[in-house]
Order: sequence, then structure tokens, then C-alpha cells
Amino acid sequence: MSTVDQIKSRLNVVDVVQSYVKLQKAGANFKANCPFHQERTPSFFVSPARDSWHCFGCSRGGDIFSFVMEIEGVDFPEALKILADRAGVEIEKINHKEKNERLKLFRLMEDAKKFYEFRLKKHQAVIEYLKKRGMTGQSAKNFGVGFAPEGWRNLYDFLKQKGYSDGEMEKAGMVVKSQISNLKTQNYYDRFRNRIMFPLTDVSGRVVGFSGRIFGQETSETGGKYINTPQTVLYDKSRLLYAFDKAKNEIRKKDACVLVEGQMDAIMSHQAGLINTVAVSGTALTAEHLKLIKRLTQNIVMSFDKDAAGISAAGRGIGMALAEGFEIKVAVAPSGKDPADAVSENPAGWISATENAKNMIDFMLEIYNDRKEVEANVLPFIARLPSEMEKAQWVKKVAAKLNISEEPVWRELKKVKLEPAKKGESPPPFSPRAITRLRLLQDRLIGIALLKKEDIGEEHKDYLSKLSKEEKDRIILEAELFYEGSAAFKDDFLKLKKDVEKEKIKLELEELAGKIRELEVSKESPAKGEGEKKLEEYLNDFHKLTKKLNLLR
Repeated sequence: MSTVDQIKSRLNVVDVVQSYVKLQKAGANFKANCPFHQERTPSFFVSPARDSWHCFGCSRGGDIFSFVMEIEGVDFPEALKILADRAGVEIEKINHKEKNERLKLFRLMEDAKKFYEFRLKKHQAVIEYLKKRGMTGQSAKNFGVGFAPEGWRNLYDFLKQKGYSDGEMEKAGMVVKSQISNLKTQNYYDRFRNRIMFPLTDVSGRVVGFSGRIFGQETSETGGKYINTPQTVLYDKSRLLYAFDKAKNEIRKKDACVLVEGQMDAIMSHQAGLINTVAVSGTALTAEHLKLIKRLTQNIVMSFDKDAAGISAAGRGIGMALAEGFEIKVAVAPSGKDPADAVSENPAGWISATENAKNMIDFMLEIYNDRKEVEANVLPFIARLPSEMEKAQWVKKVAAKLNISEEPVWRELKKVKLEPAKKGESPPPFSPRAITRLRLLQDRLIGIALLKKEDIGEEHKDYLSKLSKEEKDRIILEAELFYEGSAAFKDDFLKLKKDVEKEKIKLELEELAGKIRELEVSKESPAKGEGEKKLEEYLNDFHKLTKKLNLLR
């Protein structure tokens, strides 16, 4: 039995979902308000019989793995691990040496965090500095804020006593190998010295790295103001958003992600009550960051100064987000301060700024007044929008702003050259199966047939064969909910068969009508005799289908 099957044999879909969402009994199934979108009437259902869930409001659905992926904002391997731990199942087909190494590195990082937290308590000057910045003791504790003291081997000696090797410390990014190779007793030294330490955690809350802010004066010898853990087997800055593990549930609940620049901004925003805040950490906004956010929301509120410098610096990430259908808004902190200082001075002011955030393009149109500035800075973002209707709305606003007609704006917009996305760069959009009337009718027909063991006939078997297991579970669940305890399904089944046939004929008629129009108006029609013959053939088919449709009515 595979790992997935072992987990499913031990975990019930109702128990898994119920640990996140309050469920109500609904006949043989359970229902709730969907945790993935805002709704007043429950459209989220869990089916114990099919070991599946589905929301008829947002079209999401699947098994326990897809649910954990959605609710936790993780990919399949991480969902597998979460459920395997819960079920007490060991994940197979992995390199046990690598697994044990990773586990040891996670323990090392947790021990390093505890070391820094303990040393913070011993340095009153650092505590006073954090208090002066407005951070409470509870916030420092919640985020594991610590301090790396001066000295070359404080953490190294501590971790050595805990049994970690030099290689493990280096692999975790916590120590640096000295270039002076003849000093064998001092080959390694601490990467972080005299710095306020912010643990960086993965989506599950495990420490994978650190960001260290210099305490005191920044010099050429101390390094930059901030130093982050380098790329390691645990830490990848392009995939990590600071505070995401703490913010993910609130992001989903509020259907918005507040995105700030630094750790202090994120911590202070959380302290003010904006729990849906995350920060990029040592990098610009990446496609991987957008994948994380998109699992939870398509609304991002960014923090910028009153000028456009921040937007210019983040332009590439914003462009990717717009192309993927995100709505980007801009929040400007009171007095133009960064969020951390704004919260320290007036928490309500920063909350108000995020609640009243402006659409990013509106924000830029307020900044730029000159035609050339608008062309250079605003039109590239409008060009990234996937919706032509949305583009038209902004073109109208730009034209009004510049007091010109819309036509020249469209011409300039078409000239915008967008940098093509690299392969694998853009996150895949959530795209439920496109619903047409024919597909809707076929789904209902197949749902009844599968639920009540009715014969669908040869003409529908090809459609049935193309449905995935998740789609079959969804349409059976929908039929079960509609016909539970009712004997009316037989009449509906026969009616649906007729409706499907009628819809197919209508689509054929539309296609034929198009072909007839093409022949009638085409300037490059075939030879007269051949064209007339083809037209007569189409008209005969059209007449036959119309007659057939009338007989079905």
C-alpha cells in the first residue's frame, strides 16, 4: 500500500476538514461556509462516502490532500508530510540519510533560535532599543526575536556543545569557514555578530534561516545593515515570505495580503492587528512568492512611500502579479513613514491606510502628470492586465487625466513591449473547468447516472471517460445533495437526456450558420458551382437539424 493510501486509510475526510472548519450535518454529508471565499449561505460540502469535498461557490474541491494544500497554502509534498505526521505514517521512497540530515538541520536552527532568544534577555540595551521602536515583549516572543552578541564563536561553541558538527553548522548557513587554514582550532566563526535576530520560518513555522539587523553603527567591517542566511538546503529566499505561517489563515479570511518590505514592518503590523501581513525577505517579489499568495487570495496591498520609487523598484514583481490577475493596491503610511514607525506612532493610522488603499494604477496616475511620465511608468502596467475590459477602463482614465481622446492612448499601449516571462516563472492561475450550458447539463446527467446506476447510453460514454476522479466526485455529490430522499430523479434523468441532445443540435446549428455566412460574404469564395453546391449542402443540413430540434420540443 502506498503512502497516500495508508494515510487515506487512517484519516477520514470529515475529521481532517473539521479540524479547520466547523461542519454541520446535512443528510449523509456535511456542509459549511466555504473557507476559501466569502459567502453567507453554505455551499461547501464534505462527502464521507466519497472521501471528498467540494465548494459549489468557487468550484474548488478534491480529497484530504488538496484540502490541506489549499487551507495551509502548501504544495503536495508538504501536505503529504503534514497528513503523514497526523496519521503516524512514514513517508516512503525518500533518502533516509537526507531525511535525517534535514531533521538534524531543523533541530540545529531551532537551537540557534533559542540561543539568540536567551542572549536577548541578557542585553538590556537591545531590549530598550526594541521598546523604543514600539515592539512589545509579547511580539518579540511571538516572532522569536533574539540577539547575536559580539564575539566570533559564541553560537559556534554553543552548537558544538549540543553535538553539531562544523559541516552541519556551515550547511545551515550559521557559521563561515575562515580563509586562514593554518589556524585549525579556529576554522569557523559565527556568521551573525552584534545583530538583532529575526528567525525566518517556512509555511509550517519551522526555522529555516535568520535575518540579522546590525545593532549600533554600521561600518565596512560589520557588513550591511541586514544580513540574511545564504541559500541552503532549508532556506530559499525566493520562496519564503516572512510571517507567512502566522498570516496565512487571516489572509484567507480577509481575502487580502498586506505586503511590506522588512521584518520590523511585518511584526509591528501584526502587533497592530493586521495579522494578514507578510514581508519579502532579502529579495524582490518573485513568482514563487505569488504562488504562495495566490493559493489564499488574489488581492495584494503593498506599502510604499508617497513617491513612486518603491513601485519602480518592485516593478517586475508587480508586473507579474498584474499579469496573473492580482488586484494590487497601495497603502501609504501616515507622514510617509514606513509601517513599523507608523504603527509605533499611531497603529490606527496604519490600519486605516491599508483599509483605504488605492488601486496601484490610480495611485500612479496621481503621482505622474506629464504625458511622457505616464507613457513610461503607467502604460506598461496597464499592458500587463489580462482583461481587455479592465484595460479599456484604465485607458479611459488615462485619457481623461491627460485631457486627450482614448485613441492615441490605445495606440501607445499597443507599442508597449513586455518582457516575456521565463519558463516556469509565472504561477499557474486557478482555473476551474470552463462551464458551458451543454457541460452543465451533461454533468447533471452523468451525476444522476453514476449515483443511481442508470444507463447513460453510448453517446455519453466518451464524455464520461474524459472526467477526472475529482470531477466525478463533484457531480455525484451534487446529484446526491439534490436528489437525496427524492424519487423525482427518473423524470429529470429523461428530461436531461433530451436537453443535452437539444443543446448539441443548437451548437451544430450555430456552427452551420457561421459557415453559411462565411460563404455568403467571403470575397475569396471558391468557383461559383462549387460554392453553390457547398451552400446548398449546408442549407439542407441546417433544415434537417432545425426539424429535428422542433421534434424534441
